[in-house]
Amino acid sequence: MSDVLSSRHKGVRWGWIIAGLVIAFLVIGFAVKAIDGMVTYYVTADEFVNNRADFEGKRMKVAGKATQLVQNGDIYNFTVTYNEKSFPVRYQGLAPDTFKNDVDVVVEGRAQSQETFEASVVMAKCASKYEAGGLPPLEQMKRQGL
Repeated sequence: MSDVLSSRHKGVRWGWIIAGLVIAFLVIGFAVKAIDGMVTYYVTADEFVNNRADFEGKRMKVAGKATQLVQNGDIYNFTVTYNEKSFPVRYQGLAPDTFKNDVDVVVEGRAQSQETFEASVVMAKCASKYEAGGLPPLEQMKRQGL
């Protein structure tokens, strides 16, 4: 009789172990999927152009120089270039004041198989902030201790 009870308890233990492993694998799978959706890749325009198929469907930040800027209302069409590689970008929304031709930019969006990159965010670098004496007056006063 004790053999029947002990074999029954062993079967129950294996059932709980298997159920626990299945739940653990499901939790890990969902976590990996969620993390993958939150990852944003940061590349330069030449890396993006050379590996575009690898980035399809992924959230991207792509750095380069904005050229050939054409504005129609709040729609901006331009080209992002880096190391002689470029791709067209379309952005709809408010653009930064410093956004103009030949300025360094970072565009953010989801890479699609289509030719034009649909940007959801455009960030323009302000070169004068990095030049001597190019800081805004308030920043200059802070640095001087005034």
